[in-house]
Amino acid sequence: MAELFAGKWKLRVSIKNAGFSQRFVVNGAVLGNGAHAGVVGNEVVVDGDSWTVQLQWNNDAGSGWQNSLVSRGIGSKSPLVIVHVLSADDNAAANRDGDFDDLVVICEDLNPAFDVVQRPFAIDRGTLMMAPDGIFDVSQGVQYMGVKIRNDWHFDWEPWMGFSIGIAPSSKTALGSQGIVVVDSWGSQEQAAFQQEVKNGFIRVPTLRVGDDTTIYFKVDASAAGPGKPEPAFVAQRIAWDNAYDAPDRQVLRQIFVSRSTYDPASGELVAEVPEGRVHMRLKRVLVDRHNAEKSVAAARLKPCTRKPPHPGGGGSLDEDVRDRLRRFMEDLLAGGDVDPCLLSDLLKRYCECAGLEPGGDNPGSDWEGPWGGPESGGLGEGPGGDDWCRFQPFFWLPIEFDYRVIPNPAYAGQFGPLAFEDPWWKVVLIILAVLLAIASAIVDSVTAGSDPKFIIGQIAQLSNRATSNVDAAVATLDGSRGVDLNVLDAQGDDRNNGLPVLSLDGTIAIDRSDNGDSGIEDPMTGDLVFKSGARSATTRGAVLSVNATAPVTQDDGTVITYTNQVTVTQLAAPEDQPLSQAGDSGSIWVKLSSFRPVALNFAGPTDDEGGQATANPIRDVVNLFNVHFNS
Repeated sequence: MAELFAGKWKLRVSIKNAGFSQRFVVNGAVLGNGAHAGVVGNEVVVDGDSWTVQLQWNNDAGSGWQNSLVSRGIGSKSPLVIVHVLSADDNAAANRDGDFDDLVVICEDLNPAFDVVQRPFAIDRGTLMMAPDGIFDVSQGVQYMGVKIRNDWHFDWEPWMGFSIGIAPSSKTALGSQGIVVVDSWGSQEQAAFQQEVKNGFIRVPTLRVGDDTTIYFKVDASAAGPGKPEPAFVAQRIAWDNAYDAPDRQVLRQIFVSRSTYDPASGELVAEVPEGRVHMRLKRVLVDRHNAEKSVAAARLKPCTRKPPHPGGGGSLDEDVRDRLRRFMEDLLAGGDVDPCLLSDLLKRYCECAGLEPGGDNPGSDWEGPWGGPESGGLGEGPGGDDWCRFQPFFWLPIEFDYRVIPNPAYAGQFGPLAFEDPWWKVVLIILAVLLAIASAIVDSVTAGSDPKFIIGQIAQLSNRATSNVDAAVATLDGSRGVDLNVLDAQGDDRNNGLPVLSLDGTIAIDRSDNGDSGIEDPMTGDLVFKSGARSATTRGAVLSVNATAPVTQDDGTVITYTNQVTVTQLAAPEDQPLSQAGDSGSIWVKLSSFRPVALNFAGPTDDEGGQATANPIRDVVNLFNVHFNS
């Protein structure tokens, strides 16, 4: 019977104690397939997702190659290196002697004891929140690196085994040459915050079952790095110490993304640089959580900092004029006046570099404890292992109008605009906002970015009172920044759900806008086949399940509004893997497939967001409330 293996192994003949010819045969591998002579010292490296090896004998007297009876044992070459021993008993079944030493093949596992199952990600030291898309930004200095690992070893990791994960010494050197320093020193509070033990740069992993995963955390200083995509090499070690722990075959390499964000006061632009080019952004208007902004501003005013942020051509020091400008700016902000958010970014950064503070030192004026559990080591100051970088008390904000431009490297002319979508450009733009304005990375969930230079296309003209009108909708007045196409977008080739276009893939659908004497709409009926084109689940079809449903909907503030006589649409039997409607599809119109007339306005769905059903306002209620029509 063939022996089954997976991954990369080295097979070596250690014993041949037989008069018959011996060999081993590998099948199903990517590397190392074929018959290999059973000669002591002969070895071959075999690699593949799943492959087999069979030990065989030949009496050279007409028997031909026959399968041997094989015994398989397991042992270790070193604390980390597992070996399987294949021992053969040759000859026909009736003539075997049971010695299992006719051919012995040592199979050495060359795979690392673990795998890194996703790209390592950056975590802000002040809030312990993941940076947008996990990208490391130079302007943030010391950051934590989250690494999700999985036990791919032969056994569960138990505390007595002393497993730990680190970064290979050669990799630390390579990262250092790119301006990224791995910081091996951790304070006790830091270790407690992450619930991990760090010793000599290795992260202890006491218990982890085979196939299970867990996330561990390293600390890196990226303040001297440039934009790039370095590949840290992670290694495993045991308390018994394996001298070959960092051999190339034992390393797990994973790419990280590094950007460099700056603020140019001359142009008033925020700039994010990545290997593929630069993104320049100028903010115009923002919405701010006033209550928490006031708290943050008050703390910042009481604790000035002196080191300026990185910016093109930066240099110099803080003077009394900057203090006065910041004070006046804060007073205007708190008084509700119009302010320039880019100027705020520049002044706050200049004021709060935290130069000269020691870890755990005096930090007057801050009542925000941060992640470290005490005002003496949190807030605008630093926790254990401080790096002299300020961490602002976060508050919610939302950019509502801004311009941006992209300078690709090399120049790129895309079919749908200037962005090369190989990398997460829109998230890099958000990094600029999150980093240079020192705001929590929750804005990633608050801004939907695209390829248009402006996200604002108009202003709300009418808004339904959801509690009394039984309608969840609004009417906007467009500002003319985009063209208007009254057709509905059909399934597109790059949509997640593109298997069932209404008319044609990558096309548009013309709604029937002829005058039917009823505002161009129809009332839905149970059983009607309908379709919609949503921002998230794209173009999908469904069937009207009910036209008098009751739909309780939980609002953002936790209150529940109950809508009555609503339209529910359910999934069709096929395609089964296509969600009908999901969060983000609100505002799309359900159109009757047989007449191409609007029948309902999508606004809600099940909380599991799996897309099995949708809830919509009857379109007649919307038309009557806002006095609008769909006919030309």
